[in-house]
Amino acid sequence: MNSTPVAIGESFGWLHHADGDRGVVMCASIGYEGLCAHQSWRVLADRLAAAGLPTLRFDYPGEGDSLGDPADPALVDSWREQIHMAVRWMREAIGVREVTLVGLRLGAALAAEVGGVERLVQIAPVVKGSSYLRELKMMARVLAASGATPEASIAAATSGDDIHLEGFAITQSMAAAIKRIDLTRLEAAPAERVLLLHDPAARPAPEFLQRLESLGAIVETLELLDYRALTPAPVPPPPPLADLDAIVAFASEGAGRALTSRPPEGALATEHFIERAALFGERRQLAGVLCLPRGKPKMTVLMLDTGANHHIGCGRSTVYFARSLARHGFASLRMDTLGIGDSAALAEGPRAALYQMERAADVSAALDFLEMRGLEEVTLYGVCSGAALALYAALADDRVKALALANLQVFGRIDGEDRDKLLEMGFAATHTYVAKAMSARAWGRVVNGEVSLGKLVDIASSLARRKASAFAGALAQRLGVTHGKAREARANFAELSARGVRILMLHGDHDVGREEMDVCFGPDARFLRTLPNVVIDVVDGADHALSSALSREALLEKMSFFLLAADRSADPGRGNRKTTAGALTLATLYPPSL
Repeated sequence: MNSTPVAIGESFGWLHHADGDRGVVMCASIGYEGLCAHQSWRVLADRLAAAGLPTLRFDYPGEGDSLGDPADPALVDSWREQIHMAVRWMREAIGVREVTLVGLRLGAALAAEVGGVERLVQIAPVVKGSSYLRELKMMARVLAASGATPEASIAAATSGDDIHLEGFAITQSMAAAIKRIDLTRLEAAPAERVLLLHDPAARPAPEFLQRLESLGAIVETLELLDYRALTPAPVPPPPPLADLDAIVAFASEGAGRALTSRPPEGALATEHFIERAALFGERRQLAGVLCLPRGKPKMTVLMLDTGANHHIGCGRSTVYFARSLARHGFASLRMDTLGIGDSAALAEGPRAALYQMERAADVSAALDFLEMRGLEEVTLYGVCSGAALALYAALADDRVKALALANLQVFGRIDGEDRDKLLEMGFAATHTYVAKAMSARAWGRVVNGEVSLGKLVDIASSLARRKASAFAGALAQRLGVTHGKAREARANFAELSARGVRILMLHGDHDVGREEMDVCFGPDARFLRTLPNVVIDVVDGADHALSSALSREALLEKMSFFLLAADRSADPGRGNRKTTAGALTLATLYPPSL
C-alpha cells in the first residue's frame, strides 16, 4: 500500500501518496458512524490518491487511534482545530497548492465551519446539530432494542444525559457543542466550489444551499446512489464505488501534477507507551498499530478485529485495552486482517473476511512481524469472529502458546449458509430474546416503527434454528453420540491442550456463545473442564463486543491475571470464576491520558 502513517499533534493519520498540486483532507464522522464507514473511507482515500491527489485521513483527538481525552469539555473545538492543523500541514509539509476538504455527516459540518479551502465535498452533512442529536438518540434506542445487548444496556443507552452507541458516548459537553452547529448561519463561504451529496430520501436543506450561494460559493448537488453503504450496520456492505467515483471526479477536476514531499513515519507517545502504525505481510498489505510500554515488554498481546470493525474496536475498546496493558508492561499489536480496516480491501467487502480459516495466514504474518522485533511471547486475543480467527490461527501455527477467546460462538469451521445465518443473527442468549419479545416495551417499539415486525420474524426463525441445534446436541449426548459440530470442536481444543496452549474462555452472561459451548462440549462445558490449561470465565452484565466501560474493566482485570500468571510461569488453574463487570474503577484502569 502506498501510504505512510503520520502524527499531527495528538492525531494519528495516514497519508496516501500522490504527486499532485491539490491535496485532500478527509474529515470523518465520529463514534459509531465513523467506525461503520471506515472501510468506505479507506477505499475513497485510495481512489483519491490514485487520481493524483495526495490524501490525508486522520482521527480527531479522543477518536480512533489518536490521543486526547474523550471527556474533554472542549473536545468538539479540538476537532475543528485539528482540521485547521491538517489543512496547514498539507500545504506546508506536503507542499500542495490547493486543498479539498471531504467530510461525512458531522465531519462534513465541521469541514464547512472550518473552511478556508478551494473545494469542499459534503456527504450527507449535519446541517443542524440539534436534529443530529435527535437522530443519534433514536439510533441508540434502535440498537439497544435490536437484541444484541442485555436490558441493562438498553436502559443505559436510552436514559440519562449522555448518548451511548455501541460503546461510544456523546457526553453532555459534546452534545451541547454539537447542538450549537447550524450551517444555515455560516459567516463565510467555506470554499469556492462545493459538492453536496445527499440521501435520496432527504433533499438537501434549501436554506443551507441558499446560504452557500449567497456567500458566493458555486454549489453542485448529487443524489447518493448507495447511501446505505455509509450508514451504521453491524456488517457494512461493500463500499459505494459509484458514489466514491463521483467524489473523486469533483475533487480531481483541473488538478495538476507536482512533486510532493513524503513525511517520515510518525508516532504518538505518552509517559506510559509509544505507538507506531505498521504495514507488514506479503506486499505490505496488512496494517496494525504497535503499542510498546516504556521499558522492556513482559509479553505481547496480538489483538484481532471484532466483526467488520477495524482495529480500534467498538467504543475504541481495543485502544483502551492496549494502552491499559502498556501501563502494566505489556506490548500489543492491534491488527486488521485482509479485507478489514486499514489492510488491503477485498472486492466483496469486509463481510467476505469473516470466519474464514484462510485468514489465519494473516495472523502468522503478524507473528513474523513481531518476531523480527524480538516480541515472541505472544497471546492471541479476539472477540466473537476475532476469537474464531485466533482459534484458527492457533490450530495452524505452532508458535501460538496462549489464547484469550471472548464471546466465541464458533468452535470450528463454518461455511456457506451457516456462516450467512450466523452473521445475520444477533448475539444475545435465547432467554434474553424471549424475554424481550414477551415485553410490552418490545411491542411498543414495533408499533412506533423503531423495530420492524419483519425483524421479530427473522429473530424468531433464528431462535427456532438455535433450539433445534441445541435439541439435536442434547439428544446426541443422551445417546452417547458426538455429532459433527461437537466432534470437530472437541478435537480442536484437545489438540491445543495437548500442545500445552493456555486458553482463557470468556463469555458475557447473556451471550449466545455460552449456549453454543454447551451444545459442543456438554452441559456447563463439561468436556472443556477435563482439559488442562483451560480457564472458563463469565462476566455478568457484559455486552457482546465488550465495548462498554464495565465490560472493559472486567476484561482488563481477567486478562491481566491471565497474562501475569504466564509471566510468572504459574498455572492459573482451571474452573469457572464468575465475576461481575465493574469490579474495578474506571478512573484507575482508563485514566484521561489514554
